[in-house]
Amino acid sequence: MILPKKIPLDQWINAIVKWLQDNLTPLFTFISGIIEPTVNFFQSVLTTPPTLVAILALSVLVWLITRLRIGIYTLVGLSLIESLGYWNESAETIALVLTATAISIIIGLPLGIIATRSRGAQNVIMPFLDFMQTMPAFVYLIPAVFFFSLGTVPGIIASVIFAMPPTIRLTNLGIRQVDSELIEAADAFGATSIQKLFKVQLPLAKTTIMAGINQTIMLSLSMVVVASMIGAGGLGTIVLRAITRLEVGVGFEGGLCIVVIAILLDRITQSLASEKPVTKVASIGWFRNHWRGAVASILALSLLVFPVTYQPESAKKTVTLTYVNWDSEVASSNVLKAALEQAGFNVKLLEVDLGPMFAGVASGAADGTVAAWLPVQHQLYVDKYKSQIKDLGPNLEGTTLGLVVPSYVKANSVSDMKGSEGQFKKEIIGIEAGSDMMKQTEKLIKDYKLDMKLVESSSAAMAATLEKAYKAKKPVVVVGWKPHWMFAKMKLKFLKDPRNEFGQKEKVHTIVNKDLQSNNPKAYKIMNQFNWEPKDMEKVMLDIRNGDSPSKAAKNWIKANPEKVKEWMK
Repeated sequence: MILPKKIPLDQWINAIVKWLQDNLTPLFTFISGIIEPTVNFFQSVLTTPPTLVAILALSVLVWLITRLRIGIYTLVGLSLIESLGYWNESAETIALVLTATAISIIIGLPLGIIATRSRGAQNVIMPFLDFMQTMPAFVYLIPAVFFFSLGTVPGIIASVIFAMPPTIRLTNLGIRQVDSELIEAADAFGATSIQKLFKVQLPLAKTTIMAGINQTIMLSLSMVVVASMIGAGGLGTIVLRAITRLEVGVGFEGGLCIVVIAILLDRITQSLASEKPVTKVASIGWFRNHWRGAVASILALSLLVFPVTYQPESAKKTVTLTYVNWDSEVASSNVLKAALEQAGFNVKLLEVDLGPMFAGVASGAADGTVAAWLPVQHQLYVDKYKSQIKDLGPNLEGTTLGLVVPSYVKANSVSDMKGSEGQFKKEIIGIEAGSDMMKQTEKLIKDYKLDMKLVESSSAAMAATLEKAYKAKKPVVVVGWKPHWMFAKMKLKFLKDPRNEFGQKEKVHTIVNKDLQSNNPKAYKIMNQFNWEPKDMEKVMLDIRNGDSPSKAAKNWIKANPEKVKEWMK
């Protein structure tokens, strides 16, 4: 039998995903309606009380349910996180992990029990677990975005799929390892199947089951950085941002916070797994036997009730903006954020990849973006979602795209590089793999017949490579665009492109969800009137490059340009 050259598996998967989107949208909406409030509740438990109160309460609670040294570690670790300025992000990360773990336990424990009752069920379940654990975690993000758009929900769904198998496996293993003589003894005393399960098998398998839950927690935490690519938030966003911008110090801080949380959760679950029953002494009274549990219960209940009873003084309407982590889009998104906040809105920024950015606006998970380069770079995304989005026109004009070299490089056009590729190490330094500029550059290399390789990196890595070569006066060629801070800091030039591979001059457009005008007319009006010039963007970008946070640089620009901001607010 002659097999076809390629099995159209991708087409089959796309067809299945489309069918699920078309027919099971109410189910996905229902799931989102359960998961999102759960995450918000866990997060509010940690962020609604004053931070010091929350840290002290959690430290005492951990001490009461585990050991004193773990309680002390909790106090020191959480205080360190607060002193680094990442308490809110850590609270969001903990909320994501707790939600993903809870779902994994709710689904995983019954499946593990079913696997112990039936060899056939075990034979069916185990291959699925092998698949779930060996599939690269990034792959789960793709269908998660299609079904649940951006934010915490798709991140949690992907985490559950990746992290649930250990709970199932070790529940099955722990129950199967219970001594058969104990089971026979339970049968001899007339115990029912339910009684045997809850009074014999599960208690004796507790250590093994808790080991599975511990692994699930650790795997959920490991998904934090991955899930941040689709807007899950938390410490993963800090780490991802540091990676793409090459901010070593910030990346270390974010990673350290994740390590603190990981050790804390690991020690708590290990302690609970090894906990021995307390010997009851009737003569000294109930409270002395149970005081730790009683106080822990009261403390936990107080933490849980506080967010419910707390009423904020004012509830600002939230506007969600999404963007890709390019220096130019970081600047524009933060400036619009500052302007909207000045107008009385609560603004949430979602930093994602290019595809999820447009998908998020189309689905309504985000209200809009000011990062659409048209009419060439992002036109395919605009065409794909044209019935779900609205183009408000350009917010910035006068852009240029192409291959960029330092001014001291002799080559003035792309064709000048042919025959002298060696001086550039036969490399063109690119940006993120998913951008259309990378596709255009690959086509340019073929059309000009250049003996060069396009190196995938990020916009920050591209700029860092260019800056390093510039300081050393070495030849280098990168994929670049203007406005960009590097033109304000270095003497650069675009290589002429006779074939016009990068198309005409681009404009940066504002794209919003089709329902934003009716749902939030004030925000729509501001976004519709938002516009600025390349020199304005470069100023903000350069301030960020020189050490200011994006938020601070944006607010400084807003403060220095009140008349222009006033025009947006009319």
